[in-house]
Amino acid sequence: MSERTNATARVGRPLKAEQNAAAERIIDAATTLFATRGFAGTSMEQVASQCGAGKDTVYRRFPSKVALFEAVVEHAHARAVARLRDLPMAQGNALERLRTLMRELLHINMEPDLIALKRITFSEAVVFEKKRPIPPQPDPIMNRLVDAVQTAQDAGMITAGDVSLMANHLIHCLVALPTSSAMMGSAEFDTRQSVDLYFDRTWNWLYRGISIES
Repeated sequence: MSERTNATARVGRPLKAEQNAAAERIIDAATTLFATRGFAGTSMEQVASQCGAGKDTVYRRFPSKVALFEAVVEHAHARAVARLRDLPMAQGNALERLRTLMRELLHINMEPDLIALKRITFSEAVVFEKKRPIPPQPDPIMNRLVDAVQTAQDAGMITAGDVSLMANHLIHCLVALPTSSAMMGSAEFDTRQSVDLYFDRTWNWLYRGISIES
């Protein structure tokens, strides 16, 4: 194939990397708009304008606003998983590492964009035909938490019991409750200091229930 033919092929069919980059720009623009204007207040035309793409380009990749929003939520979840994966190894024993992991999960979930997306998913459940936000399964975040609980249990630092159940209770008390409060518009956790205060108080209360020494 001649050099001219190769150039024509590149012009006629964008490389996969270029297609992925275009989709990323659309998702980034949509994330900003959904988070600030809500689902009803965001249009595909606004997303196209925000990312500098044609409306047809947006619709080729995401056939509806619901499909685009679902892609935004999946992308946000993948980003949270990547951040968790890239965290440096926590210092200390198994219990201290579990505590550090839980604190990081809380701070990631309390970020304004994620709170806004969860609020939209909850309030627009009928539109999305879902009863509640459901992350992709199996969930790497939950898997890592279960492993951390198991490690602390194996080290004899927390009481024996159903590891998955313990992990779910930790998520509920330490992450789901404050994020739900923020989703409902409460200003109780508007600062990092208030989030850390809640975490420390709740962790100490929970630990008295699962500690070998309790």
